[in-house]
Amino acid sequence: MDVTQSFSGLAEEVRDSFGEDIVSLRRDIHREPELGFDTEKTAEKVLDALDGLPLEVQTGVAENGVVATLKGEGVDGPTVALRADMDALPINEETDLPFASETDGKMHACGHDGHTSMLVGAARALSQGHLRERLNGTVKFVFQPAEEGQAGGQVMVEEGVAEGVGSIFALHLWPGLPFGTAATKVGPIMAAADAFEMTVRGSGGHGAMPHLAADAIAIAAQVVTALQTIVSREVDPVEPAVLTVGEIGAGTAFNIIPETARLGGTVRTFDADLRERFPKRIEELARGVAKGMRGDAELDYHFSYPVTSNDAGSAKLALGVAGELFGEDRAAELAHPSMGAEDFAFFLEKVPGAFIWLGVGDVSGLHTPQFSFDEEILPQGAALLTALALESLS
Repeated sequence: MDVTQSFSGLAEEVRDSFGEDIVSLRRDIHREPELGFDTEKTAEKVLDALDGLPLEVQTGVAENGVVATLKGEGVDGPTVALRADMDALPINEETDLPFASETDGKMHACGHDGHTSMLVGAARALSQGHLRERLNGTVKFVFQPAEEGQAGGQVMVEEGVAEGVGSIFALHLWPGLPFGTAATKVGPIMAAADAFEMTVRGSGGHGAMPHLAADAIAIAAQVVTALQTIVSREVDPVEPAVLTVGEIGAGTAFNIIPETARLGGTVRTFDADLRERFPKRIEELARGVAKGMRGDAELDYHFSYPVTSNDAGSAKLALGVAGELFGEDRAAELAHPSMGAEDFAFFLEKVPGAFIWLGVGDVSGLHTPQFSFDEEILPQGAALLTALALESLS
C-alpha cells in the first residue's frame, strides 16, 4: 500500500530527541519485572514518563493498565490505538546485564519492557507540536498488563478500551528476524492457544508389587504418546496444529506406585472447526487408553487466546509505512504465521488492525533466561509506532 506521508528523518529525530530516555525507561522496567495483572510499579514508571504531555490519562484499566489519549489538530477525525504489553515472565534471568532483574524468579524474557518503552517514545514524539498538528484525529496509547496467559487484552476490551477505535497496531520484538526489519502479513499471523489439564487415575500400591496396582505413571506415559497421534493421524497434514504436553507430575516416593498423575499441555490451531474438535478427541483418547490399563482420565480444557488475524488494509498500511520509514529492504511480508499466540487477538476481533514483528536478529529466543536485544531497536520501534499513527490519521 502506498503511504501518503513522508517519514524521512523521523527515526533519527526520535532517536536523537528521546532515544536515551526510551533506553533508560526500558532498563528501569527490566530491573523490576512484574507478572500478570500485578504491574503497579511498571504503570507508575509509564505515568512518570508521560507526565507533562498533553494527554488524557486513564489508570486502573484491567487493574493496572494505563490508557493515554492524545487529540490531534483534526479532533473530529478517527481514532487509532497503539498497544504495548507490560508484564514479565516467571523465569530466573541469566543475562549478566548491568540492569538485570532484581527479583528472583521474574524476568522480562519476551521484550515487553521494550514494547512499553517504545510506546512511551511514540507518545512523546506525537505530542510534539509539529507532529501533533499532522494528526487528523485521536491516538490512544494502550499499556496493557497480563498478556502472558491471563488475557489482559480481553479484559481491556471488555472494559471498553476498543470502543470508538477505528484501527489498532502493536509491535513485538522478534528473534531470528533480521535486525530492524518490520514484518507482518494479511490474515492469521499467530495461532489460537488453548490449555488443558488432565488427571490420570489408577490405583496405588507398593513399587515391588505392580500387579496389585493400576500404575498412574504408566497410564500417563501411554496417554502422552497416544495424544501425539491426534495431530499426526487425525489432522490434515497441510493444516497447522500443535499438541504439546508440557507438564507431568506424579508420585511421592521411589517405591510407591501413585494413584494419580497430572498432565498439562497446550493446543495451537488456526482452523475454528479443528479447534472445536480437539477437546472431545483428547478426552476420548485419554479415557480409552486409561480404561484399557484399568484406570481413568479426567480432562479440564480451557479455550484461551483466539487466532491473531490481521486486517488486510492495516497489514498493507503497516508494510507501506515500514518501507517508507526504514527502506523497502526492511519491510518484509511474512510467508508463514507463527504457532505462538498473542492476546492482541482480542483487540483484532473488535477493531481492524495489524500485529507487526520487529526483528532483533540472532539472539536467544523468547521466553528463555538469556533473552536480550540490542537497544538500538527501541527508538526505531518508537518511530514505527509514531509513523503508523501519523499515516492512519493523515
